[in-house]
Amino acid sequence: MKIFLKKIASDKFIKNNFIFFTGSMIVAFLNYIYHPALGRIMDVESFGEVQVIISIFLFLAIFGGVFKNIVVNLVANIEDKAEREKLILMLGKFAYYFFIIISFLLIIFSGELKEKLKFDSFWPFIVLASLLFLGNFFNIRQAILQGLNKFSEISIANIIMSAGRLIFAVILVYIGWSSFGAIMGMLIAQTIAFFYVLLKTKDHLGLNRNKKIKINDKIKKELIYGILILAGTLCITFLYTFDVIIVKYYFPADEAGLYSGIATIARIIFFITGSISAVLLPAIKINDKKNENLKILLKALFLIVAIGGAVLLTFFLFYNTVVNTLIGEKYLSFAGFLPNLSILLFFVSIINILFFYLFALRNRLLFFPAIFAPLIVTILSFFNHQSINNIINNFILGSVLILISLLFIIYLEICKSKKKHGKEADINNNSGI
Repeated sequence: MKIFLKKIASDKFIKNNFIFFTGSMIVAFLNYIYHPALGRIMDVESFGEVQVIISIFLFLAIFGGVFKNIVVNLVANIEDKAEREKLILMLGKFAYYFFIIISFLLIIFSGELKEKLKFDSFWPFIVLASLLFLGNFFNIRQAILQGLNKFSEISIANIIMSAGRLIFAVILVYIGWSSFGAIMGMLIAQTIAFFYVLLKTKDHLGLNRNKKIKINDKIKKELIYGILILAGTLCITFLYTFDVIIVKYYFPADEAGLYSGIATIARIIFFITGSISAVLLPAIKINDKKNENLKILLKALFLIVAIGGAVLLTFFLFYNTVVNTLIGEKYLSFAGFLPNLSILLFFVSIINILFFYLFALRNRLLFFPAIFAPLIVTILSFFNHQSINNIINNFILGSVLILISLLFIIYLEICKSKKKHGKEADINNNSGI
């Protein structure tokens, strides 16, 4: 038993997971204080507005996640520091112009978004545009730390951001800024966290403004890879956020606000296991010759089932108590949605791990399930939205279909790897090596 525990303690993947999981638990605690704290001091309609803004932010932030994951993959696989920095700077330049356009469009259409989503003001969308623009720079710097396996520094940055948005949001909402104050709190916190990661990565990525960076063939290849990541992250984000937006569109504001509170609790399952995929991505190597990648994937799945499964069971059995404790008595009328939403988020957590495994291996087959699963859910929701339960079931069905597809793709990847290494072994034997 002692040998077994010693082996686990010395396992780099498990060790990194423990460090990042500990940090993520602190972040998760702060994040979920944020929601019930605001839920208790805001009216239901304003709280629903904040949840919609957060859902839109998470959805648009996936574009930043694309650049972030490319950088993680580059740092994990390229040893030459000069080449690595050049590629990161080229990516950063492309991302800079991309997010200027996205932020500008958000500002231009803020009035129309206000009307369509039944907001009291367009100002939360203006702050959202600023949040996305700054978030791009934060993501690039944080990705460098992730690729270098500096999970302690990442954890500190995330704690700064989570604690900051809680403190500033509560203060600004308390003085009467409502949903605008809640989003402004996020912007202030992210600014502080950005300066921290900037300080921690100054030796790995310079700020030489005189250096001319041109987008060459190498970066074009990375951007094509980015399309693959974009498709996958769009799918993941859609599965754990878009139900709130669909409910907001089809149902009255008070019901959408109550549902968003329950959905926020269910997302604990996804976020509590999110650190595992962050550790998995730099741990998987493209040129793996010892089947270490598959072992790491199995470890990650074990952690997902152990951690996510425990939370799922708690939410399934004690949903009334959980809702009352975390977000308050006024949301109890919608507590019955928590068990099914928990099942959905558990599936999405597993899907997230499988996606990141295939991201690391640059497997292009995942593009197809990533595109078709959200499409199926959208079509189902268009024709079958008579009740909130119907919408949840649409998302569960889409998740099951994509889970089966990803497992099949991984099976093909394993067969391909065995075939490749079998040929290499034959060549080495024939050459007398």
